[in-house]
Amino acid sequence: MAEIEIVSRTVDIPLKNLHHQYKPKITPMELYPGEDPMHVKKSHHVSLLKLIKKVGLDFKKLKDHPYVQERRHRYNIGMTAWTDSHLMEHIKRRWATYLSLKKKGYNRKLGKKKPVIVLSKPIWETRMNWVSGFLNGPEVWDGMGRVSAAICLGWDTIPGQYAIDAKPGSMDIEKFIGKIKAKK
Repeated sequence: MAEIEIVSRTVDIPLKNLHHQYKPKITPMELYPGEDPMHVKKSHHVSLLKLIKKVGLDFKKLKDHPYVQERRHRYNIGMTAWTDSHLMEHIKRRWATYLSLKKKGYNRKLGKKKPVIVLSKPIWETRMNWVSGFLNGPEVWDGMGRVSAAICLGWDTIPGQYAIDAKPGSMDIEKFIGKIKAKK
């Protein structure tokens, strides 16, 4: 069974209310201080792109950024794919997305194949009936790189689709637990 169910056609999604996805144990909240810590405009994804605009793709200058720290946290808890070399390639792809959107705008043809997907309510609230006190709005399920780039470019909206949790109240977190693999 799918994790989510698409409930809209492709529409222009306002960026001002979006939040990035929170995953307990995977998301180190100490890296997300302040009010409304998961809001995309304040996210590490956006601030990383802003830093790259200033210093370039120099890993030595990016290594202390919270985005990098979070990915290193993932490695340390067992998500062993997040090596420094994988992380740098990932950051290069994020930057390439930014440059592409800046140069060409949003490609609706590509967007139809893999649209930005936004959950109306965070999955930990709907699936686990969990009230965090800091999950304050719709969350990006897929397409955070495009959303971050759009914010850095000053866009107000991005084409995408709304979705809902396909397993509300089920307590099924298998997809998330499966991301954490024991170190060998």
